This record gives sequence, C-alpha cells and structure tokens, in this order.
Amino acid sequence: MRRSRFWSAAAAIGLGGWLACGPAFADATPGLAARSAPVLTERGFQYKDLNRNGRLDPYEDRRLPPAVRARDLVRRMTLEEKAGQMLHATPASTATGDGWTADSLSSLLAGRHAGAMISRLSGTAEAQARAANEAQEIAEQTRLGIPVMLSSDPRNHFQYVPGASVENRAFSQWPETTGLAAIGDPRLVRRFGDIARQEYEAIGLRMTLSPQADLSTEPRWPRINGTFGEDPDLASRLVEAYVAGFQNGERGLNRGSVVAVVKHWVGYGAAVDGFDGHNHYGQDLTFPAGRFQDHVRAFRGAFAANVAGVMPTYSVPPAGLTLFGRPLERVGAGFSKQLLTDLLRGRFGFDGLVLSDWAITQDCDANCRDGWPEGQAPGFAGFGTPWGWSRPRSSSASSRRSTPASTSSAAPATTRRRSCRRFMPAR
Repeated sequence: MRRSRFWSAAAAIGLGGWLACGPAFADATPGLAARSAPVLTERGFQYKDLNRNGRLDPYEDRRLPPAVRARDLVRRMTLEEKAGQMLHATPASTATGDGWTADSLSSLLAGRHAGAMISRLSGTAEAQARAANEAQEIAEQTRLGIPVMLSSDPRNHFQYVPGASVENRAFSQWPETTGLAAIGDPRLVRRFGDIARQEYEAIGLRMTLSPQADLSTEPRWPRINGTFGEDPDLASRLVEAYVAGFQNGERGLNRGSVVAVVKHWVGYGAAVDGFDGHNHYGQDLTFPAGRFQDHVRAFRGAFAANVAGVMPTYSVPPAGLTLFGRPLERVGAGFSKQLLTDLLRGRFGFDGLVLSDWAITQDCDANCRDGWPEGQAPGFAGFGTPWGWSRPRSSSASSRRSTPASTSSAAPATTRRRSCRRFMPAR
C-alpha cells in the first residue's frame, strides 16, 4: 500500500488539526503577496519575513524540503503554540453569515494559536475570499506568522445539512455522492473533484472534510446521502477518484492540492437501528454476519490515491469484534490505538494526518444524554461525543476506558516535540 508521500502527521484528540506552515514546495512563484509581513530579498530570492527578524530563516525558505522547514519551525515554537496548532477551530460568523467576527479571529489565531479553522460561510465567492484573506492577515501578524489552514465540509451539492455540509450559493452544483455512485463513473467523479478543488482554492479553502467512505448498510441511517452507497468495491473506486480530483493527482500533495480528509474510519454507517453517532443513544455499531472488513475495504481507494487525512468515527464497535486476534476495545475510533495505530498506520501504512471528529474530549452532560427539558430550546452547551471514554454506564465502564491515541500534555518534552513535528504538512 502506497503512503501519503508529502504529509507527515500524528493522531490528535480534542478538535484535531495540524501545524500549518505555509508554502513548502520548490519555488516557482514569480512574486509574493503579503498581508502584513514584510517581503524581503536575499541574493535575488524573495521571501516573507514572517517573524520580522530581518533575515531568512529555514522555515521561511520555500525552496527547502518540508521536513527541514518543520524542524526549524517547531524548535522556535512555545508549548502553547504547538498545542494551538493541533486545534481545528470554528470561528464565529458575522450577522450576515458571509464573514467572521474580528474578535473571534483574534481570539482563535492570536490568542489560542489555532492552526486550522472550518468555514461554514455560504455567501458570495467574493465575500468568502475576503473573509479568508482577513483570517490570513491576522495569522500573519502572530509571532511566527504561521498561516491558518481553512477547511470546509462538502459544499457543491443540492442538499445541505447544518454541521455536515454547507449551503451552496457560490459554487457549481453536482448530484449528491449517492447520485454519483448511481452513475458509477470514476472519471466523472474525478472531474467533479477537480472542478470543486479549483473553486475551493479560488476562495482560500485548502482542505475538504470529505469524502465519506462510509458504507450505507443501514437504510435508516440519516447520512446515506453523503456516501457512495453500500458496495465496498464501488465505494473504494469512487473514493479514489474523488481524492485524486481534490488533491490534484494520486501522488500526494502538491501546489494545486486541496487536502482531502476521508471519513469516518471505520464502520460509521453500520449504526444500530440507524441512529447517528453524534448522539449518545446512537453511539453503537453492529456488523451482522461479520462484515466489518467490508467497511475497511471501502477505504482502500483513498489510500491508493495517497489521501492526506483520515477522520475517525465517533461510533463504538460491538462487543465480540476482534482485530488481529484480539478483542477490539469498545471506544470511539478517535481513542482506539487498535484502529488508528495497529490497523490504519500499521496494516495500511498510512502516515498522514489523523483529524478527530468534533468534541470527542468534551463531556456529554445530562441534557446531551437524555434530551433537553420540555420548554427549553436545545443547544450545544454540555454537548460532547467522548463515546467509550467516559460513558456513564456502570457495568463495565472501566474495561472500556482507553488511553487516547495522541501524546498528552504530561508526556516528556522530547515526545511532545516529535509529536508536533509529525503535524507539519507539506504545503
């Protein structure tokens, strides 16, 4: 199995994310545009003096290999800055919904050092591009001037579900992925991904939180419209084409890539009674007739296309499921060493970014578990998805607790430095 050639990352808990570091490929840029950092020239080479020290540092030199730039940047960062770069944040929108508030951007980028943010904006293309530039300007004003990676859920289809996709007001419109699966043409899916890639890039989005390689094996499950159906081999072929379209080829990331994050590893569509894994009552999976490997097979196309990122599922595997001859721990995949380290990285050789789904380290309070009291409008206060990690069931809760897959803040400093370096993307 081929690996993601230009991406090196580690699993993250919390909101997830990576260390965004700006352009990292061979210099082919005739000039540089800067939002706030000074543009200097050394021996005919133009560069942005991101830390404003008046000299060209290795991490500012886009001619150098990504790993060299990463090592140089990481050694300059504080522990707080390293932790912040592992966050994938959600900025607050303006009242018109076509931009982000200045206070929110300043808090997330300058205050919390967030390395990535999701865009849920749905205004005109011009307004969204302006918002992206404003975010990059604030990021460029920080101590090291590290750019922020902007991501999006799917936004090129006719339907949208808040929190899972984005209303399409500015982009080309295509069938849902189930419709593309009904057509069954990988060349068409790759063309879709390539066109959407160019639209994303035009407004400053450099990551898509897609495709879904989930299999729709449970007809009551509410997220079928984001999948390529129930056939693992068809899903694998179309997922491969989707990734290749967005990442501008199958050989890993390059200057034209929009990073693809395939999801949800693994088995998300096999929900008990069709309930969704975002909910406390929908956290459990089932694989009748032992078909777990079908769900794994659907991801093979993404790996063949050198997908740069993988998002684990919230959902908890059923009791009795084994992996490599051992019982699979009953925790959400974001907490599972067996699914992330042993299966994803070990068996499939994936060396890219693992981006957790939202809120897996937040507690799920009584309202989250049991519903809001009558007369109260539901909200996100007290919402969390730490399934298997802190579920309030008494019988065997201790046996389901796990050590999260990422390095904790209590780990030795050398381990933290190594972990942070693995979050450096080659951009």
